[in-house]
Amino acid sequence: MQYISEREIDALSSDAGKRLAKEKRVQVVVTTEHGEPFWEGGINGCFFRIKTGEPVLVPKSLSELIAQSAKVRLESSQRMQAYEKRGRRVG
Repeated sequence: MQYISEREIDALSSDAGKRLAKEKRVQVVVTTEHGEPFWEGGINGCFFRIKTGEPVLVPKSLSELIAQSAKVRLESSQRMQAYEKRGRRVG
């Protein structure tokens, strides 16, 4: 198995950063469920920390990642409701 070097990792994140910098910017407001002060996520080695509850301009692909993250949180929350406060047995 051939492993990727640190230099290759840096090149990937650098290339991704250049592509993200060229993307159209869209305004988003990241909402929270439990009062988290920041949303954190990354795309191909480029990591972002975005303050929640405030409008911010981000690359379009990052806005899509934020939307997907919110969708997964909502779906997970809905699925867990069956097991919360009801003592439903798992397995």
